[in-house]
Amino acid sequence: MHNKDIYGIIDSLKVSKGWKEIFKKIQVAYYHNFYQGKANNVHSWRYGQNIMNLSAQDRFKFFTSFNFFALVFGPLYYLAKFMLIKGLILLLIEIGLIYYFDFPVAYLIILVHIYAAIFANADYFTKMVLNNKFIKENPDYLSDLINDNFVNSVMKSTSYYNQFVAFVVVASILTGTFVYLEFAKDAKYKELINNRQKICKTQAECDKVIKDSTLNIRANKEPLYLEYFNMGAAYYELNSRQSALNALNQATKLKDDYFEPYALKGIIYTDLKQFNLARMNYEKALKIYPKGKFLYYLLGSSYYKEGNYPAAKENFEKAVRAYPNKSSYWEALAYTKIYLRDKTGAKNDLTKAIKVLKREDSVKNAAKIEALEGYMMNLR
Repeated sequence: MHNKDIYGIIDSLKVSKGWKEIFKKIQVAYYHNFYQGKANNVHSWRYGQNIMNLSAQDRFKFFTSFNFFALVFGPLYYLAKFMLIKGLILLLIEIGLIYYFDFPVAYLIILVHIYAAIFANADYFTKMVLNNKFIKENPDYLSDLINDNFVNSVMKSTSYYNQFVAFVVVASILTGTFVYLEFAKDAKYKELINNRQKICKTQAECDKVIKDSTLNIRANKEPLYLEYFNMGAAYYELNSRQSALNALNQATKLKDDYFEPYALKGIIYTDLKQFNLARMNYEKALKIYPKGKFLYYLLGSSYYKEGNYPAAKENFEKAVRAYPNKSSYWEALAYTKIYLRDKTGAKNDLTKAIKVLKREDSVKNAAKIEALEGYMMNLR
C-alpha cells in the first residue's frame, strides 16, 4: 500500500503535488527534528547538525509556514481544508470579537488571520500526515533517514522569510495604529455625548474661544466647520443655547458628515425638551458614525419622551446589548416595556439592572436596589 519510507507515504496522500512538497519540507524541518527528537530527547540532526544553528531564513525554508490564502480567508480556510475543530474555534473567536466588542477591538480579527497564515501549513500536515491511519499504526516511519538530495534542494530554494517578516511587522503596526486611532475617536465621541469633554471651563476661556473662532472665520481660515463647532461648543458651555445652535448649524452646513455638531445639537435640543429635533440629530450622528453604539440610549430616550415606545424599546435593546453593565440602560428598557404592557419583560430587565448595581457596589447602591426591588414587587 505504501512505499517503505516517509516520502512514499506522503506521495500516496490525496493532495496536490505542491502540498506533498510542503509536507516533505515540514517533515524534514520540524517533525523529524522536534516532534521525534523531543520524544527521544534528541534535538540535533541525524547528521549531527543542530537546526537552531541554521539561519532564520534557512529555518523558514524548512518550516514553509506562510500561507497567503490562509491569511486572506482565516478560519474559513481551515474549514475548507476540513480542519474543523481549530477552524470553528478561530471562527468563534472572530464572531465573538465582532459581536461583543465595538470595532476598535473587533479589528483584532486581523491577528487571527495572521495566526492562520503562520500555522495553517503545519496544522494541515498534522491532519493529513500525523493523523494518517498508516502513520498512527507505524509511527517509526516518521524517523526515516532524510534524503540528502531533498535537503539540499530545499536549502537552495528561494526564501520569502524577510518579505514575510516585513509584512507581519507592517501589518501589525498599521493594525495597532488603526485600533488606537479608533479607540481615541470612540473615547472622544463618548466624552462628547456624556458632556464631559469641554472645550472651555471658565467664562474667560469660553469668551476667548468664541473670539478666536470669530477672527478665524472672518479671515476665512480653514477648516471653517471646525471653527464654527468650537464656537458652538463654547456658547453651549456659557448656556447660550440658541447661539450654540446657530454656530453648529453653520458647521453642519459646511460639512454635512461632521459627527460632533449633530451629537451636540442632540444634547442641546434635549435640554430644550425639543425631543423630535434631538432624535433627528442623534439619527444623523448614527448614520455618520454607525459604530457609535453609545448613541442608542440617547436616541431611545428621545423616542421614549416622544411617546414612541416601540422605537424606544428597539434602541434601548441595542444599548443594553452594547453596554450590558449599564444599570440605567436596563431600567430605561424596563420602563419602556411597562408602557408596552410587557410586565414580565420589565421584571427581567429590572432584575438585570439590580444585578449590575450589586456587582458595582451593593452597599453604595443599596437605596437604589431597594427601590427597584420594591417597584418590581408592585408590578402585577
